[in-house]
Amino acid sequence: MSFAVELYFGPPAEMLVLQVWGWLAEARVSSSMRESGYRPHLSLGISDRLHLGEVVAALEQFARQYAPFPLTFSSLGVFPTPEATVYLGVTVTHFLLNFHAQFQTVFEPCTEGLWEHYRVGAWVPHCTLAFGLPSNRVPEAIAIAQRVTLPIQTQGIALGITEVSPAHSKSLRLFPLGGGAVLNPAL
Repeated sequence: MSFAVELYFGPPAEMLVLQVWGWLAEARVSSSMRESGYRPHLSLGISDRLHLGEVVAALEQFARQYAPFPLTFSSLGVFPTPEATVYLGVTVTHFLLNFHAQFQTVFEPCTEGLWEHYRVGAWVPHCTLAFGLPSNRVPEAIAIAQRVTLPIQTQGIALGITEVSPAHSKSLRLFPLGGGAVLNPAL
């Protein structure tokens, strides 16, 4: 079992991602995200272990320091591992990179076994559409995802701590950015 901190985005974009997950499941290409209980998100960091009390205190303070901020999904991409991941790519901005770097300074001291892909300088901001795909299903997944018109404008609105595995995602805590209320249509 691992633990992730995820950045959630506004309801219209969240609903579009849920729609793509549905199309992928209906076409029997992948139901990995939908059936595992994930909420559409960008992972900011994943670790093998965390000190929950410390992370909660740190993220409560961190989330209050940031108002919701703009995000743009502008591309489709693939992590071409043996079990590929297809994703929506986020336009990288100075603000987003700084937000992630500041997040890492808060998150890393509260964890053990931080995954390398999420470290500053290695992180690729993305929203997973499907994972665990054999390479021969990747073109079909991309064709389905192309039904959505890009770019998609949204806002990062909240952080969440989740317990994750390939088979499931369980929300542990939610932290609205700026301390405000957050709508949770996917929960």
